[in-house]
Amino acid sequence: MLLHHTLGNGDFNVFAKMHKEISCEVANLDNPSEIPDQIDHTLRQCYIRSRPVYIQLPTDMVQKKVEGERLRKPIDLSYPENEQDREDYVVDVVLKYLHAAKNPIILVDACAVRHRVLAEVHDLIDKTNLPVCVTPMGKGAVDESHATYSGVYAGNASGPEVTKLVESSDLVLSIGALKSDFNTAGFSYRTRQLNTIDFHSTYCVVRYSEYPGVAMRGVLRKVVDRVDLKQLSAQPGLKVINDVASNKDASPTITQAWFWPRVGEYLQEKDIVVTETGTSNFGIWATKFPSGTTALSQVLWGSIGWSVGACQGAALAARDAGQDRRTILFVGDGSFQLTVQEISTMIRHGLNITM
Repeated sequence: MLLHHTLGNGDFNVFAKMHKEISCEVANLDNPSEIPDQIDHTLRQCYIRSRPVYIQLPTDMVQKKVEGERLRKPIDLSYPENEQDREDYVVDVVLKYLHAAKNPIILVDACAVRHRVLAEVHDLIDKTNLPVCVTPMGKGAVDESHATYSGVYAGNASGPEVTKLVESSDLVLSIGALKSDFNTAGFSYRTRQLNTIDFHSTYCVVRYSEYPGVAMRGVLRKVVDRVDLKQLSAQPGLKVINDVASNKDASPTITQAWFWPRVGEYLQEKDIVVTETGTSNFGIWATKFPSGTTALSQVLWGSIGWSVGACQGAALAARDAGQDRRTILFVGDGSFQLTVQEISTMIRHGLNITM
């Protein structure tokens, strides 16, 4: 049938096919006996793999009945465990190099947030007291009030002290790295793979040896449990402050150098900070966050206008979760105009947002 919102060619699967390229799971709900399992499986994949999914609901399926008893079973959101022998082997290799290193550091990136290993990350930081840096996409992943927090590393765009700390390290524990162009300041990292251990959601890499199928969650937990502090060499981290005073001058111009540290003085614990692609995304690197701050950025795709709707969603989610948190958005006027209509949604929901 030639229905509206189609291409008029009778192919009702065309949009599912389009979304297949950007989704980790696509479900077409065309068999009532399978629909409950399809929906649960698809939502599980979305949660476990932290990627989009696509569920196609044909119009003639809307009124179909499904087995009600199956709807009582909660979705299984537990993470699959690594094969223990392989996991233990990787942990032993990691600890061998960690115990031998003279000035190891921790570098936390976006996928540590996306794949929910921040509890393991903070336990590792608390136990080892190793210096820890974040990438631009990892901003907000680490409690920046921690004594060993040492700033943002983004290759050539980093401050000189941060650059020296990271690039002179003889072992970088890289957690959830996503080395895109913006996130690495034009691929300007100067770290050697020989001095790096990469922890990822589905595999780990120790120097030049890759261990597929060994996810970082279990490995990080066992590294925390088994690291021998007597064998660990923990160098002091950098002192990071919101340096407002030295960046203030007599000019009437509001400079980037003054503004972003000043933002750090304005922020409060547990704020949600949304920074739009562009100036805000880059400027926020110079802001030291209070404890518990959540930062939302979109450095990988780099879309403009995304932040207004994301800000609305974040504020609504915080309220639904019963959390008393401020939501603060930094967005340029051009990006703002792309999605300004979301302000009506904010007003309708009575959300307390600062833009």
